Amino acid sequence: MVWVAAAALGSLVLVGCQPRTRTPAGEQTGDALRPTRGNIVIALDALRADHLGFYGYDRPTSPFLDSLAARAAVVEWAIAPYPGTLVSNLSLFTGLYPPQHGVYPPSGVLAAEIPTLPELFLAAGFRTAGHTEGGFMAGGYGFASGFEEFTDTAHEAEADIERTFERGLDFLRGLATEEQFFLFLHTYSPHDPYDPPEPYRSELWPGEPPPGPEPVGPTLRAFNAGEIELTPETLAYYRALYDASIRYTDEVLARFFAELEALGLAGETTIVITADHGEELADHGRLGHTQLYPESLRVPLVIIHPELESGLRIPGPVSSVDLAPTLLDLAGISSPEELGGASLRPLLEGAAEQPPRAVYAEVRDLETARALISAEEGGLHQLLAFSPNTEPGGTWISRSVAFDVPAPRVRVEIQSFHQPREIRVSVDGQETARLMAATEWDEFEIDLPRDRGIHRVELATEECESPASLGPSDDARCLSFQIRKTPLHRLELYDLEADPGAKGDLSRSDAELTRRLARRLQQLRWSPVAAAGSQALSEEARETLRALGYLD
Repeated sequence: MVWVAAAALGSLVLVGCQPRTRTPAGEQTGDALRPTRGNIVIALDALRADHLGFYGYDRPTSPFLDSLAARAAVVEWAIAPYPGTLVSNLSLFTGLYPPQHGVYPPSGVLAAEIPTLPELFLAAGFRTAGHTEGGFMAGGYGFASGFEEFTDTAHEAEADIERTFERGLDFLRGLATEEQFFLFLHTYSPHDPYDPPEPYRSELWPGEPPPGPEPVGPTLRAFNAGEIELTPETLAYYRALYDASIRYTDEVLARFFAELEALGLAGETTIVITADHGEELADHGRLGHTQLYPESLRVPLVIIHPELESGLRIPGPVSSVDLAPTLLDLAGISSPEELGGASLRPLLEGAAEQPPRAVYAEVRDLETARALISAEEGGLHQLLAFSPNTEPGGTWISRSVAFDVPAPRVRVEIQSFHQPREIRVSVDGQETARLMAATEWDEFEIDLPRDRGIHRVELATEECESPASLGPSDDARCLSFQIRKTPLHRLELYDLEADPGAKGDLSRSDAELTRRLARRLQQLRWSPVAAAGSQALSEEARETLRALGYLD
């Protein structure tokens, strides 16, 4: 097999659900795929699927990946279970959804009782090596377990990808003839800060940079907190640099695959290329990866096997938790009993049509959000359920909060933070009133249309302040007001086939489907397989996470 392109992968399902039917891009034989000598998983951090040519993108970001994907198995809708490096990659390593492994940033540690992919491959007699670029991929979180050889040198520049991939090649060069192996490679190259080298930068942004800050982690966090504004030109510049980073990564992948060919490994290795999550480029008002919209959750998923000569297209949805059982199944290794995902091998081997499925994702930030991406109701729909994190005495709001309530009115108690402030009230997108909130609790009544429907209420104010900046504590959150005695839940529904960018909320126009999917989401309950541990972060580790935009 001659490599002329590269690829991408990652995904799983809810327990008891089966994958959707694949659609072939070429002839299917239906033959069983034999185990291969080698297995390589490549995780490209923060790579969103819709910025790659083989997913329909119109900029030249991925010529090598495009050509490789044409002869691989590509999942159209592969969904990350969490828009964050630590949580999502541990799901990839374990085949467990986040509530099952229970590891969350910044200091969670995987329980030793939970087996990981490298541990299972090592126990089966495979040589194992893993090379990452630190941060939330540091070995102390549980990523080093099962690797005979492991490095997690902290990320400093986009060129780190070349060092990381060269380490992987050195491992492969040192293998004895016929030794079986499992290799994991991770790079932050597409991740912020977006700082691609030449000539890729100039190819995607040929002019001078616009005025404004560079796209580094602290800038993205400041934008999300409303502390700075960015012009449309600056945001376009950020998108171009992100695309240029992908183009650079694509070139490094091309060289890596050429070396695999030179080593004689191309024809005897199963390879997966995927991402832990995507990247927000102000698609839904934020930068980075903090929300559950497709730009954060839809990741590339390409599976390469020597016997998959013609391209396959698997519609999905599948989840990254499917990766572990898939690789184990292909290698002939037994999977642990408690998995959130299922093997995709039947789809790769041309299985007959199977029932539709659904996959799950979540995020825990200033608000907790849960998502169900489902093909169970026909088409492909995403339901989002939001619930702000509550504290004793009320829920703190940064600048705005939206929630769903039935007609005809709603009563809320509001207390402004630090100083009185005006709060705009919008109902179903139309401003209806302005409230003056004092620094003591006061009750307000908001009138709604007199019908039997559910209405979206939004309370918003212009500014917020952090307790840390005012001196009373080290709380860095930017707060504007607190609200209590009113449920702040809301639902959003999107038709991802007609609206892949999730721009049009259908939750009120298709209330019946929203209710059905909401019931389905509420039925999902997982218990931790084992209690996660915790670790103290060194200042060096904190500095790396700050540079990547994860910590203030």
